[in-house]
Amino acid sequence: MVRVITQETYDEVVQENIKEFDMSAEEAIQDATAQFEAQGVDLSNIIKDLVLSSGEDHAVSKAITKLKELKNEGDDGEIFKELEILKAECNKDIARRVKAGKEGAYTVLLELLQARQKTYSEEANEKDARYIVNVLNCLVALMDVQPDLLDQRGVDVIKNILDNTEDENILMATLKWTSTCCIKHEMNRQRLFAKNIASNLKSLLQVQNNVKLLSEVLAVIRKFPLDDDIRVEFGKAHDHARELGFLMLDSLTNLLKENSRPPLVSELMQTISSLLVRHELCAAVADGGAGVLFTVLADNADNAAVVQQASRLITALAGNDDVKRQLVKSGIVPIMVLMLTRHCNNASATSSNLKCVAALALREPEHSRQFYDCGAPEAIVDCLNRHPDHPGVQKNGCWAIRNMVARCRDMNPKFKELGVEAILNRAYERFLDDFGFDVKSALRDLECDVKFDEQWTGKGFELEQ
Repeated sequence: MVRVITQETYDEVVQENIKEFDMSAEEAIQDATAQFEAQGVDLSNIIKDLVLSSGEDHAVSKAITKLKELKNEGDDGEIFKELEILKAECNKDIARRVKAGKEGAYTVLLELLQARQKTYSEEANEKDARYIVNVLNCLVALMDVQPDLLDQRGVDVIKNILDNTEDENILMATLKWTSTCCIKHEMNRQRLFAKNIASNLKSLLQVQNNVKLLSEVLAVIRKFPLDDDIRVEFGKAHDHARELGFLMLDSLTNLLKENSRPPLVSELMQTISSLLVRHELCAAVADGGAGVLFTVLADNADNAAVVQQASRLITALAGNDDVKRQLVKSGIVPIMVLMLTRHCNNASATSSNLKCVAALALREPEHSRQFYDCGAPEAIVDCLNRHPDHPGVQKNGCWAIRNMVARCRDMNPKFKELGVEAILNRAYERFLDDFGFDVKSALRDLECDVKFDEQWTGKGFELEQ
């Protein structure tokens, strides 16, 4: 178990070093840090550069105290100044954000926001909008990696802004705050989703000529299907993805048709992929926009980042066998082999492309033969040779090989001729603990010499009657 201490405990040890051992502030901090780290204490939430020797308050404390004084009748200029100081401090590290959270920064920022919301209108001057954006940006900085601060009041504020505001700068700042609140926090996602935020997101997808705003909308959509909160045994990632998929996939597919080039094309494909959790959703996207994938790949053939997201989307669509067959009939196989060859030096793109090959070849011998005829064995082996230490490339390469040869053993001589056995044995030694079984499975289906360990053996005792 990780050991933690409070900021006060750390400060006391530093003060003791200064007073009892005549150390300078810098020496005292270095010594205290070394002591605690030697004891296995996690100091990631501790501010280590306080001006302790002079007894001054930290900048975080000063800014929060000042904002509390100014929140009722302070000058906007003074509030802006303190917000900027607090945001700059929070952006430095998690320790400052934790300190700010403990000293009530979230409450005072929310009160500042709610007070200005009451008087704000679309006809108000630009200064009011800038005020709200500054407070929202400060909340984003404060809650980065500590979304626990969000409460029901904050959820209501987010919903109120999305319902009643058309100012695009305010909307972008609110969406950034929403994304921050959703990362690694299942309950925040559920509370926001229960407020029917999905309807707001769908409306915002119709915004024209604002790429930044659309990018923030897509980022929020992708947060709801996440399952990244280890504190929650059962989340609602699948439910969120399903509901968002039925609600938004038509709009997202149409946007993809209109944005087949950067800057939005990658984010759109990533967002669509995150929502494809059911067969009928895959079929809906295929019916409405499978053809656009060929356009995207043709328009961005040399862009590894776009090709990577396109291959991930094809992999997600291939989860539906009918859609997979439709894609292959449309001619996706030679294109994927070409992408695999063209981007063989990019490990991330190669990993995604190999996973796509594996998905398209799974349980489909006819697809495997098409890959074989298009030169996939040479491309796969070349990729494995180029990235011997990349786990994604090696694992997905094993799956691609296995799915191709599992029902087409006549392909084995070709792979062996290319030296795949030595490559896989090397991968097994390198990644034994990570995915050694996957490597052995590929070797088995290639009919190479491989020994599987028995997972369980009996003791030889007779069962009692």
